Amino acid sequence: MIKFMKNINLVSRSAEQYREERLSPFGIKGCQSHYFLEICRTPGVSQEELSRRLFVNKSNVARQISLLEEGGFVKREAKEGDKRTFLLYPTQKMLDALPEVKRVHGEWRELVTEGFTEEESEQLKYLSEKMVENVRKYMENRQ
Repeated sequence: MIKFMKNINLVSRSAEQYREERLSPFGIKGCQSHYFLEICRTPGVSQEELSRRLFVNKSNVARQISLLEEGGFVKREAKEGDKRTFLLYPTQKMLDALPEVKRVHGEWRELVTEGFTEEESEQLKYLSEKMVENVRKYMENRQ
């Protein structure tokens, strides 16, 4: 199992470098691509909810959202009735860049699963989703 976790970490770090290389011409950092996907999937998501969904601490979310806002990718609005809660909305610039972000994610998926049979791909998907569910339970119980 130790080797497995080491491999997961290597794939994850390599994925971020890959996204960084492919998305930097668009002014997007590799780690920000997940923010793009989630904000476009759920416009009006709060920073706190985004933190939970991405398993990223709140201060990192605030920092990345500030950078995305400076880059013109996201609009942050105070929630009506609660000025401490910010809701996040994609700008047109984010929506225009979204297909590129999705393309880069798809290319990476193809690269890392090259040579896999359909059965192996499905099994990997199933097992990784099971792992994420275990992580989600842990993260929810610790808060």
